[in-house]
Amino acid sequence: MTEQWSLVAGHLPHPLLAALLVAVAVAAMAEAGWNARRKHRSSVRTEERWAAGAAFGFRVIGVLAVLAAAFEPSLRVESVVPTRQAVVVLLDTSASMQVADATDAQASPVPRIARARLTWQQSREALRRWAGAGLDVSIRSFSDAISAHSGDPSQMLAAQPDGGASNLAEALAELVEASPAAVVIISDGLVARSDAEREQVRSTAQALGVPITTVATGAPHLVDVSVAKLRCGEFAFVENVVAFELDVESHGLAGTRTVVELRRDGEVVAQKSITLEQDGTLQTLRFERAPDRVGQFVYEFRIPEAAGETTTTNNRQAFVVNVLRDKVRALHVAGRPNWDVRALRTLLQRDPNVELLSYYILRDWEDIDREDRTAKLSLIAFPTDELFREELGSFDLLVLHNFDAVRYGAYLDNIATYVRNGGALVVIGGDLGLATGEYAARPLASLLPLDTRRPTGLDRSPFRPQITDAGRRHPITAWLARTPKGWGQLPELDSFNFTGYAPLEEDMRAATLLVHPDLRTSDGRLAPLLAVAEPGKGRTMVLATGATWRLGFAHDLALVSGSRPYDLLWLGAVRWLLRDGSSERLVLDLDRTSYRPGDPVHLGARALSASYEAEPDAEIEWEIRPLDDTARESGDPMPRGRWTTDAMGRAQSTLGPLSNGAYEALAQRVGAPADSGEDRVRRVFLIESPTRELATIDADPGTELLAELAAYTSGHALAAANGDTLPLRLALRPADANERRGRIEARRDQPLWDGWTALIVLISALAGDWLLRRRYGLT
Repeated sequence: MTEQWSLVAGHLPHPLLAALLVAVAVAAMAEAGWNARRKHRSSVRTEERWAAGAAFGFRVIGVLAVLAAAFEPSLRVESVVPTRQAVVVLLDTSASMQVADATDAQASPVPRIARARLTWQQSREALRRWAGAGLDVSIRSFSDAISAHSGDPSQMLAAQPDGGASNLAEALAELVEASPAAVVIISDGLVARSDAEREQVRSTAQALGVPITTVATGAPHLVDVSVAKLRCGEFAFVENVVAFELDVESHGLAGTRTVVELRRDGEVVAQKSITLEQDGTLQTLRFERAPDRVGQFVYEFRIPEAAGETTTTNNRQAFVVNVLRDKVRALHVAGRPNWDVRALRTLLQRDPNVELLSYYILRDWEDIDREDRTAKLSLIAFPTDELFREELGSFDLLVLHNFDAVRYGAYLDNIATYVRNGGALVVIGGDLGLATGEYAARPLASLLPLDTRRPTGLDRSPFRPQITDAGRRHPITAWLARTPKGWGQLPELDSFNFTGYAPLEEDMRAATLLVHPDLRTSDGRLAPLLAVAEPGKGRTMVLATGATWRLGFAHDLALVSGSRPYDLLWLGAVRWLLRDGSSERLVLDLDRTSYRPGDPVHLGARALSASYEAEPDAEIEWEIRPLDDTARESGDPMPRGRWTTDAMGRAQSTLGPLSNGAYEALAQRVGAPADSGEDRVRRVFLIESPTRELATIDADPGTELLAELAAYTSGHALAAANGDTLPLRLALRPADANERRGRIEARRDQPLWDGWTALIVLISALAGDWLLRRRYGLT
């Protein structure tokens, strides 16, 4: 530490005032100097010449004292510590640093992290010289996260690298503000998987603007086969062919035969045999599958372990696929053509996800019973047997629109079986079916949410339906509760079948969504207009009107969120009937689908009542099951338990660490039939090591990238496999002026103008000047 002295001004007057003071001071000293010079030349007496010189001296001291009072000078004393330049060491702690490779086929493989540790130990002399040269060395680790290390660097080097990525570009970007004198990177160089990522690393290194010394820890020889890259979507459609592609990369195994398996939920569904090619060659394989059911599944590519492989972690790679319903197969049967039938038929035909089969019953088998049986007919008979017996189970949705049920009563039993087995049924009113009581005394009537056992007739009085509390929450009609005026801004309906409530509505978990605003049933409740139920595995809906078409075609129709009310009503109905995920009443939540070993798994559930209200105190049983042999062979006990939902209908558990593998989480309401599938939900998730980080582990491209970074930034490129150690003289960024000056540790200011001494000097100097001038006539 050294001390530096300097003179500083404690006060700076206005520039004009300062200039005036300086000008006056210069003029005063000039005048005194001219007088002294004149006296020295003209006077013969030594005493007068001495007096003239003394007066000039007093004048100078007085003027300086006045300036000191104006500018308040201080003597500044600073304690300066020489600045030590910072050097940051970036250590790669990603999982690829665990890979063991060798300098040639005869040498023993050495883990890359072990080479990094050895290089650090053998560079102790270089580290000592760096410290002697005033360099402060700090170490940071980078993988999928960046962290600084303040303790002994050897402790960080001793840690096991397990990061899932190598974010070198981000680690370099964080050093921009710190502005170190140099950066040292210890890595295998596998920090970029694409040309774009490599360019990002280069540009970030150049923007940092300091020399970068790199230590490549990889070696050129290894034995490995890996699933290098996947091209698989997150979604697929049931019964539609979907392609899963992968690239296989191998090293040291050219000419070896192997098998690539595709598994679903742990079971092999396809496999292909290949011959491995030259080192680093990507072999692309394509598997085509047609998922046979809707749901969430774990697919996995797996390659058997080869002899002498460096790592088997990258021999397998799993991924989650959500299989969705592609096209909804709908059967729409109408008793006779009308505007309501045409509107619904047009809407379903317009939807590209709906495969519609629609019939108007214009002729049936009774038309054969006529006088002239040989005369030709222009209409074919309604294919009752084909639709209601042979093909009924192939439809996802059945719509009976003003259906003349009395003529086809024998087939209503088949429809009831279809519903119990999971089918979706819509019954729409009109002047047939509901109006004439044609569903009476049939098993189907017990599956409907309204009482259809008696004729209802058809009321043509205009009315505006009223939404119920359940309707405000239900996905079919919730949009209506969000409109400013409710049904007040929508057209009136002019068709109503006056039905009652189903006797077993609670058993079917029925909910009434819309009611007539004026008419009441015998029990005093407003007459139902739209109701839904969930009998058995199926879902049913009854709409006691044939006039909803007016919600799509009325004059000056008000749009709701840019859509026709008719579309919102019916598309919401179709989604609910087909159990779209957004309309389910029991939802199982996972915070993500892939976890690292040791990560906690947060599993939760949300329960809604039949009216889509948060359901408190719902009992839900849940369990975790393994899906593949890796999870099964771990021997870990599988978590299970029972939840009771809170006031918001929610429940949650945090599961302890699980072993690597694929798992499914299952939940079901307590008391729900085990074989009904109702209120039983499933989610899948993975516990996996960072397989994507190990997908490509050949160190040669990484070594090249590190050498490029060193060359771009005028640093040193070192290779640990060659026994290189850190340089004794590290390439540094030139020090700036502040770094050369040093760091100020302490500072103090000593005023020079303050106190009695300064005042006495000022008065004495001015008085001496005045007295001498008067005594010897110097003015």
